[in-house]
Amino acid sequence: MATQGKRRALGQHFLKDTAVVQQIVDRTFEEANRYECDEILEIGPGKGALTLPLIDQLRKSSTRLKSLRLVEKDRALADFWKQKQDSSLEVLEGDFLALPEELWLPNRPLVVVSNLPYSAGTAILNRLVRYKSSIPVMVLMFQAEVARRLRAVPSTPARGSLSLWIQNCWDVEKFLGVPPKAFSPPPQVDSEVVVLTRRSAPQVPGTQDPEGEALWEALLKLCFSQRRKMLRSLLHSRHPWQNALELSCVNGTKRAEALNWQEWCQLFQAVSEISRL
Repeated sequence: MATQGKRRALGQHFLKDTAVVQQIVDRTFEEANRYECDEILEIGPGKGALTLPLIDQLRKSSTRLKSLRLVEKDRALADFWKQKQDSSLEVLEGDFLALPEELWLPNRPLVVVSNLPYSAGTAILNRLVRYKSSIPVMVLMFQAEVARRLRAVPSTPARGSLSLWIQNCWDVEKFLGVPPKAFSPPPQVDSEVVVLTRRSAPQVPGTQDPEGEALWEALLKLCFSQRRKMLRSLLHSRHPWQNALELSCVNGTKRAEALNWQEWCQLFQAVSEISRL
């Protein structure tokens, strides 16, 4: 009972639907081959619903994709995978969020696949997306509500700072809806698999370097800090960026969720110019 309680605390719902599993595995290999990845990284393999089919397909693969690296936080499950005698498999025990990057990030392209724990899915994604040079594509399962935020379009309720921050550098595609009955134990919410593909350039120019990225994050934080307010109420006369709306020609009566990418580019450019003064 103690082990079961611990795994619930880790947010683990083990995938059991073989049809869903096969679709995820097939899409992972399809994307890995498209982007000439050398390795698969799976975060939280659990009991192996995805892992075992991935290993099986690796054995059959005639492409450059030959190895699978697992990161597992649960000690018992990590020990289980370490006992597997398979030359294609490497197992790392630990919390992915605390694991040094040199242990899991190779100097060659990799595809990431995971049934992410609900409790840490967004935090794990936030770490992964910062390694764009090594990760061209990811096939990830989230709580459906989080997935909707990741792929939300302008003027929809799910559109927020997470949507903008991720979509600036990644294309997000809904791949598969997954109902609770596909898991054991079944969660109380639906899940969704999304495919994130690295963009060749960010949607908003100037946000790719550390200084620009920090400014972009600060702008998003401000504009979505009180999402029901108009932009002109957030960029008010006492704010250092008070002239940004005028410089950008963005309509100040709009709310942040309603801006399209062209308007975000204009607003970011204006903020950048003010910040350099």
